[in-house]
Amino acid sequence: MSAERASQRLLKVRTVTTGITLVKDESGWADAIGKAAAFNAAAKLSFESAGFEVQTTRISTNSFEEYLPIDEAEAAVQAMHKIDGLLVEHGVGLFNAGPARTAAGVALAVDFVKLGPRISTSAHITALDTEMSLHAARAILRIAKETEGGEGNFQFCASFNVRPGVPFFPAAFHEGASSFAIGCETSDVVAAALPDACGDLSKAQELLKRRMTEQLLPVQQLARDLSQEHALPYAGIDASIAPSPAATPLTDSFESLRLGKFGESGTLALCALVTSALKELKVDTCGYSGLMLPPLEDMGLARRANERCYRINDLLMYSAVCGLGLDTVPVPGDVAEERLQALFLDIAALAFRLNKPLSARLFPVPGKAAGEMTTFKNPFLCNARVFDV
Repeated sequence: MSAERASQRLLKVRTVTTGITLVKDESGWADAIGKAAAFNAAAKLSFESAGFEVQTTRISTNSFEEYLPIDEAEAAVQAMHKIDGLLVEHGVGLFNAGPARTAAGVALAVDFVKLGPRISTSAHITALDTEMSLHAARAILRIAKETEGGEGNFQFCASFNVRPGVPFFPAAFHEGASSFAIGCETSDVVAAALPDACGDLSKAQELLKRRMTEQLLPVQQLARDLSQEHALPYAGIDASIAPSPAATPLTDSFESLRLGKFGESGTLALCALVTSALKELKVDTCGYSGLMLPPLEDMGLARRANERCYRINDLLMYSAVCGLGLDTVPVPGDVAEERLQALFLDIAALAFRLNKPLSARLFPVPGKAAGEMTTFKNPFLCNARVFDV
């Protein structure tokens, strides 16, 4: 690779996420949200001035169960509606209300998502928790039925062993004093590294580590400078390989290593290769810092799903070595809640047995059966074959 290409900005800043802690006293909400929004605006300007594309800025909070009256559903929804008004007032496009930890909280999460596109949340599930797994399944099915095209599930997930400080939604949440973290879109970095290895796997891992470090160090320096300038702690960069429909497909990069199509034998080894490179980065990392494999956000993953090269259980197997779990996976609109419950128990087993953060963002597609194509109009989603559960 030429020095010129190596110095190019191959990554985008997917998100600058500022975490704040809210309390039951509503009088402090406007100030907390306003300060976070002001910092995000300054951070966006700083990164853009340095030549980075900044796609979003976001705010995450502690669990909404800590600052809303969850035992009074109507009052809780009214309070979240007030927060939504503050988001509009301060120009905040994306806000995470933190995880639901109880059955009452999960039921409210559906109502929060229905308030509009700004608010995301999650359901926190522990190992062998059949009750919360079932409540999360019911919430996902409600959102599928009660939001247009079921796309409200873009704002909700089940989370397993996820710790505070993840900048990516919808599993993000915050605890303690305010801080910020960075999440990047890095598919093009992978595309610039793996093909140059010419099938040599050890070389591929080393090249990816080097390219990622080259691209992330300037982000790290800018973040450290922002932290000092604004007296706001910097939590790190989630170095996850996060694709998008407009980026170079991850499958192209994987298949350049000559082990066949994505989903065939060898895919697990390549997932482990990529994740190992990320875990060895000499930068400030946080969050998942793993490999994301979202079928509805990567054109190549969608294509291989359409060819039936992999199934949900394959994605779970890859999660054992690469992180994240199941992200933007379309499933039948009439899937039984018990099937989703069982799937969540499988993910919880992986997350807690291997001590890694995982999440599940599933899209039951109204009117679609396994094997049929989705018909999303959302520019941030690809269309793919509906997976069987």
